[in-house]
Amino acid sequence: MRPSDGRIKLWPLAVIIIVFTFVALSVTPTVKLNNAPPADFVALHASAAGPKAALARGYWDVAARVIEWKYSRAVALPVEAPAEFALADGTDKPGNIEDQAARAIYWTKLREEWLKPDNWHTNYGVDWRWPARNAQELSRAIMQFINKS
Repeated sequence: MRPSDGRIKLWPLAVIIIVFTFVALSVTPTVKLNNAPPADFVALHASAAGPKAALARGYWDVAARVIEWKYSRAVALPVEAPAEFALADGTDKPGNIEDQAARAIYWTKLREEWLKPDNWHTNYGVDWRWPARNAQELSRAIMQFINKS
């Protein structure tokens, strides 16, 4: 047995730091539109029949399912409603004037609600695929640099 020379072995500390860093980088926040529409969105008088909770809920579902993935939450939505902002049952087709008006009113209200932080929630999850994605992005950047040269 060799006598100890008084040095502290640092490799366990290095391993702990590397593991902790990897885990910390793997925790990713995801910001999503709330599942339930805000009360003023539901209470909106968008048609002659008055507020229709099902209609409001349908448009909010479209916003959460389609619009959320198309537009950034930090940027104001465009003035004109995109074609994707339509109900699945097709009741807001161009031939139906009242339903087109309701669609425009709900889009205007969605534009107001879009930038309010109360309408968004953050989920935290673990994503172990980030090293592979970063490696792919790095290889793409290197290839683009080489092709430009």
